[in-house]
Amino acid sequence: MTMNKIIAILGIAGTMLLFGCANGTKENPEKKKSIRVMDAVGHTIELDKPVERIVVLYEPALDALYMLNAEKSIVGIFNNIYTSDELFPFYAKLDDRIQQKKLAVPGSNGDGNIESIMMLNPDLVILQSAQQELAQALRSVGVKVYTTKVEQYQEVFQTMNDLAILTGTKERAEELVSYVKAELARMKDRSATIQTKKKAYFSWAHGRIFATAGRNSMMNFCLEAAGVENACTFELDQPNINPETLVGWNPDIIIMWNDSPEEFYKRTELGEVAAIKNKQIYNLLPMFFYNPHTLKSLSAAVSIHNWAYPNPDVDVKQQVEKIILKLYGEKAKAIIPLI
Repeated sequence: MTMNKIIAILGIAGTMLLFGCANGTKENPEKKKSIRVMDAVGHTIELDKPVERIVVLYEPALDALYMLNAEKSIVGIFNNIYTSDELFPFYAKLDDRIQQKKLAVPGSNGDGNIESIMMLNPDLVILQSAQQELAQALRSVGVKVYTTKVEQYQEVFQTMNDLAILTGTKERAEELVSYVKAELARMKDRSATIQTKKKAYFSWAHGRIFATAGRNSMMNFCLEAAGVENACTFELDQPNINPETLVGWNPDIIIMWNDSPEEFYKRTELGEVAAIKNKQIYNLLPMFFYNPHTLKSLSAAVSIHNWAYPNPDVDVKQQVEKIILKLYGEKAKAIIPLI
């Protein structure tokens, strides 16, 4: 964004402010707002009432709004929703406006165009916390901005609770968070009885079989919740390793993210890895149902647990369906056939 554009937008904002003052609409700075939320970087958002017009440019937050049944307040999304085969088929089933591509797209995932955002007259813009330059620019012209990050599980809960306060859906958030925490606690109790835990290796998508999840990652949380040990010993979020390292770790199972097990089977140098030799490779597919940066991390953890410790009386697909129905409510019936 150029300086000239910033100046022009500031000018528009100033004119709007003066117009408001002339019409007696200037806010009383002493008036206490009824809604108050602090975002991921410590910025406080204060509102008189729940938001009615939201531009959301970060996928985990968009997902949370649909779980909260607050999607009618969405007036702008990021263009990846329309272009991604991993996102569009699912959001299109959840929202006819996306199916018909009627929602405005003033940006991409994590970024946006200020002029296009302002044209939508939003009560709130939701961004990833890393996009501070855009957040500051929007705030400078009077736009309310909530930034979030979901790199640790408590941040997932915090984001859900904050968005619920901002959209007036607090009871719904409490219901969902309580449900997920209770299910995780039950799985933890079951895992505590396992004497010898399986060692699991996780690989990211698009053929990146040597890009894994370190101990400081949301996927590590899913692995631990599933009662397995993360084969990766590094503290990094997403470290890259070499084949020799994977052979040395020798995981019992491999969890893939939206990719084919053939990516491993075709690598002859990995033939002695236990998970590959015993064909214990499983896929979190489609990825929409297992996003570890949302409450759907429960789906990932439940699936991994049952793959690692199979029970003939448990149908993993049915368990995932039950979770998705709980998280999205009745509208989930439209996407369940895609599991």
